Order: sequence, then C-alpha cells, then structure tokens
Amino acid sequence: MPIKFYIPNWNNELPEGQRPKRASRRFRALIPLKGMRPEDGIIGEVSQARPGDIVVLAKKSKPEEVIHLKTRDIKCVYDICDNKWRKDGVLGWKEKIIIPHNYICQNADAIVTTCQTMQKLIMKHTARDSIIITDPTEAFKREPDIRKNNIVKIYNYGNSKHFSRVNWNLLIKSLKDLNIRFQLHCMLDRTKKFFSMYEGHLRSGEMFLHEYDLETQYSLMKESDIVFLPIIKTRTDMTDIKCKSPNRLIDAIQSGKPVVTNTGVDSYESFKKYVEWVDSIHLDPTYDQFAQGILNVINTSKDILYNKIIEGQNYIEQNHSPFVVGKQWIELENKV
Repeated sequence: MPIKFYIPNWNNELPEGQRPKRASRRFRALIPLKGMRPEDGIIGEVSQARPGDIVVLAKKSKPEEVIHLKTRDIKCVYDICDNKWRKDGVLGWKEKIIIPHNYICQNADAIVTTCQTMQKLIMKHTARDSIIITDPTEAFKREPDIRKNNIVKIYNYGNSKHFSRVNWNLLIKSLKDLNIRFQLHCMLDRTKKFFSMYEGHLRSGEMFLHEYDLETQYSLMKESDIVFLPIIKTRTDMTDIKCKSPNRLIDAIQSGKPVVTNTGVDSYESFKKYVEWVDSIHLDPTYDQFAQGILNVINTSKDILYNKIIEGQNYIEQNHSPFVVGKQWIELENKV
C-alpha cells in the first residue's frame, strides 16, 4: 500500500524554491521519503490518490478531503503535530479550526503523531489512540567541532514566539557576571520588532539577530561554539511546550555542536546525557543557571564534549535517521 503525503498545491514540475516549504512538511514528509519506497511520494490534490493508497493528511487538510477519500475507499491517516485545541476560548477559533479538526480526527482511518505527550493529548480530546512516528534529523551529520575561543559564539535558533519568552538582558548580565566573553547569535522569524528592544546589545556587538533562512541556519550553526536552546515555560502554554518535537536539539547534536538546554520538552529527555542539561525545581531555570551551564561547557575538556556528541549522534542514527523514520511510515500499512 503506497504512502502518499498530501501537501496542498504541491507540483513536482515547479522549481524546488517555489514548492510549499513549511518546516513540518519537511520533517513529516520530505525527509522521511528519503528512507521510503519508490512507490511512496507526494500528491498535491486528494484527487490524485488511488485505491490502495494510504493518504497522509496534515496541516491545512479539510473535512471535504476526508469525505472525498472515504467515498472512494481510499484509506487516510491524520498526522497531528501540534495542539489545535489550545485556543478553544478564542473568538472564531472553534468554528474555523477545532470543529473541522475534530471531524478529521473522528473520520480518519488512523491518527499519527510525534511523541507520547501528543498521543495522550489526542486521546484526551478524541478518545482515539494514535500511532507515534518520530521526527527525523534534517542536519548533515558532522564530526564534533569543539572550539575553545576567547570569545564564545553562542547560537540560538527557533521562532520569534519562543525568542520573546527569553529575557536576553538577564542572560547577558549573567554571562558578564561570570566573566564570559561572548557573541550571542540568534536566528528567528520577524526580527524587526526586536531591534529596538536590544539596540544597546546589538550596537556593542554582544548580540546579533538573524532573520530565518534554512541555509543560513546551518551556516551559523557551523560557525558557533555552543548551541543554546533554553526552554522557557509559562503556565498558559505548558502543554504546548511539553508536546514539542526534539528536531532543533537533534539537528544541533547532529551538526557536531555542544548544546545547552533544560527540562521542559518531554521529547528532549531522551537526549539528557548528550548535552549540558540545566535543571531546576522551579518552573524555569534562572538565567544564572543558564550562564553556569554555558560556563560548564567552556570548562569541559574537548575529549569529554567530543565523546558526548558522538554518543548523541549514534542515538540519533538509531532512532531519528530518515531511514528509521521512513520505515515507521512504511509500517503504517500493517496498522491501518
């Protein structure tokens, strides 16, 4: 039974740069296909599906597309990667998002998700079990690159929402209190609104803001000394944070870099021994603790850091390579 990932408006004849390119599409379709069969692939319209296919529906899918498939005896699974139920009280969200989402959940032949935390959330809202298919690594595997420079290049990447949760002023103060000489490079979407907020640090050369670009992301990763992935939780979005994929963490380790992160994302826990883990009994670690974690990496020998990253890359190869994840998708045919 061929697996067909439905990506609306996908056209193989378009140049690669003009094709739909959501990050979730890469992790959940394009990368796994590298480890799948020739008959598996992508469709841009549900009308392209044929009896015997298993169609994977994801973000932007509609109830009428499920109806189209079901009336033609074509199996479909719904791939859920984030918490659509989170804004139930927002005006219009329930009608526009949750009701169609729930219809697909109830009528798909199976539900697929990314981790156990999402699996529990789906059971809570739909009373349906789901199949876990992990995210693969996207980064090219590089030999650990351990640098001991006088000025430490600290790299953070993600989106503007999480960037805004971090009090970078407090982090910078804590780094200075420990006499760490540093450059803080942050990549995010929508950088413009933060330039005035951090104008002093940008002018001094302590901080650099980079607008998101996938190629630049890996270029900055390669040039960095430490990758810093702080998990800042709030009581209102604790569930969403816990449900996140470990893909940023995986790609940093795969890129051969020491990583500083902390508890908060459930799927990060498997990588605890491969990174500098900052923990706290409170909701979030303090910025002094984050700075100390960075100092710990600076003071750790190259050999220890090298071996820790190699062990992490071996774990990724066994659990998150495109071939391992591709096999998980192929096994759907025995579960649907």
